[in-house]
Amino acid sequence: MGNGEGVLVTAIGSHSADVVVRNLKNEGYRVVATDIYPAEWVPVSRDADAFHQVPPASGEEAYIKAILAISKKEGIRWLVPLIDAEIDVLNRHRDKFEKAGICLCMSGEEEIEVLRDKFTIFLKARGILNGLEDWTLRGLVRTIPTWRISEADVEQMTYPLIMKPVRGRSSIGLYRIFNETQLRFALSSIVSECESEEEKLVVYENYIAQPFIKGNVVTVDIVRDRAGHMLVAAREELLRTGNGAGLSVRIVMDRPFLSVCRRLAQAFNITGAVNFEFIKGEKSGVYYFVECNPRFSGGVAFSEMAGVPVVAGNMKCFSGGKLDEGVEAKKLTMARKYVECLMKEE
Repeated sequence: MGNGEGVLVTAIGSHSADVVVRNLKNEGYRVVATDIYPAEWVPVSRDADAFHQVPPASGEEAYIKAILAISKKEGIRWLVPLIDAEIDVLNRHRDKFEKAGICLCMSGEEEIEVLRDKFTIFLKARGILNGLEDWTLRGLVRTIPTWRISEADVEQMTYPLIMKPVRGRSSIGLYRIFNETQLRFALSSIVSECESEEEKLVVYENYIAQPFIKGNVVTVDIVRDRAGHMLVAAREELLRTGNGAGLSVRIVMDRPFLSVCRRLAQAFNITGAVNFEFIKGEKSGVYYFVECNPRFSGGVAFSEMAGVPVVAGNMKCFSGGKLDEGVEAKKLTMARKYVECLMKEE
């Protein structure tokens, strides 16, 4: 499929990088990789055809300049970002890449803005789920009640609850709160550097609170092409790291649930690969929608192992191909292991 075309994969120190680079090479692409760390710190750098160290995306101007320069030097046609911070920056500079003839392999500009805002996507998901005609499906998949901190009544809150940034990632800035004292500490912490009440209000506007739902995380890898064809693979995470990476998982074969995931993907108008997160209520079995991340999930290798070609499917979405909706995930239980790599002898 790739015919030797150049594809740039960013942030190859992330969990999804190994399977993304490997599958792109298997599809015939020439893979150029980047990361903020040097090659000898990042094992996947050895699998790419070329590697470049780049500035962090937080230095927006320098980052974009570096990515464009690398793309020109390496003859890049496709760009596949792997982390939210880079997706946000790239989304603001689409015009530069379009002008250079480089396709950003991610959803559209407006869709990204919605997906990256946890309060906006909550409102959109709630409207979709409440509009389902089948009452059984309405009971099966629900949203978690969500408030902006700026609008919440601290005196009326019940515990435990979760407080997190509207545009957060990887549990950064997330607070698990079990009583009012912890809530007040969290509120004071997030505004500790604010110098005025106006600044505090802005910060509060950009944090949300939700009741804590006890249960396992269910991650759904979805690939959707521009014609609306989809690949779907869902997995329940049995063991998980503190920052949200699944270690032991099993494939979910719940067809009604998967049908709702397709409805959400269609309504969100996604293009390419994204991942949904749900919490499956420990006692109720209800799937509570948490968020949609506009990128490969950290555990996309599990979906690939289960027979769903998420990486190749993602490239089809941007190169004009059609997804084969007849592909279904195999019912498997899988686990991740870490392997040490010798990168350099001193």
